[in-house]
Amino acid sequence: MSKIFNWKENIKEEELQEVEETLKNGGIVIFPTDTVYGIGCNCFSTKAIKKIFDVKSRSEKKPINVLTDKIEKIENVTKNIKNEEKEIINKYMPGAVTVVLDKNENVPDILTSGLNTIGVRIPDNKIALEILKKFENPLATTSVNISGDLPGVEISDFVKEFENKVDIIIDGGKTKIGVASTIVKVDESSKINILREGSIKI
Repeated sequence: MSKIFNWKENIKEEELQEVEETLKNGGIVIFPTDTVYGIGCNCFSTKAIKKIFDVKSRSEKKPINVLTDKIEKIENVTKNIKNEEKEIINKYMPGAVTVVLDKNENVPDILTSGLNTIGVRIPDNKIALEILKKFENPLATTSVNISGDLPGVEISDFVKEFENKVDIIIDGGKTKIGVASTIVKVDESSKINILREGSIKI
C-alpha cells in the first residue's frame, strides 16, 4: 500500500526525508510538478526505471525524461551542451520546457530507449523542487497515467490505479498548468525543432 503525504499546505521535513530515503533505495514516488503529476525514481537505477515502465504499461521503446533542480545537475546526465541549448535552459527553466541533449555514459540505456540523447527539465513547482534539491541525482520522471490515458493533474485522477504500485504519493493539490511540457531539440544546424507542443510556445 502506498503512503500518501498531504503537502497541500506545507512540506513536512520528516516526510521529505522519507522521500529521499525511498528514492535512494530504488523506490518510486509520485509528486506534483507545474505541468502534470510525475512518477519518478533515481535516474541511475535501472531496476527502478524498469518498474516505472511496468507500472505505467509503457513501451520500453519510449524514452523517459529527467527532472532536476538546477543547471549544474543537468551536467550529471549530459555532455556537449551547445550554446543554443544553454540559452533555452537559461530562458525557460524553471518552467514547462524540456530540452533534448546529448546524454553521457552514466545514463542507463533503458531510460533513453537506447538513444544517445536525454530530455531534461527544471520544473517550476515548490514541492518538485524541494524533492529534487534534497535528492542528489536527477529523477527519471514521466507523467502519472497508464500509457495512452490522459496525464493526472490531481491525485484523484490516478490514485486508484497507482496506490498499490508505488511507494509514496504526494498530494500537492491541482497542478498549475495541467498540460505536459513543450519538448525541443536543437539540431546540428542550430535550428530549434519542436518535438512536442505543450503550454509554452518557443
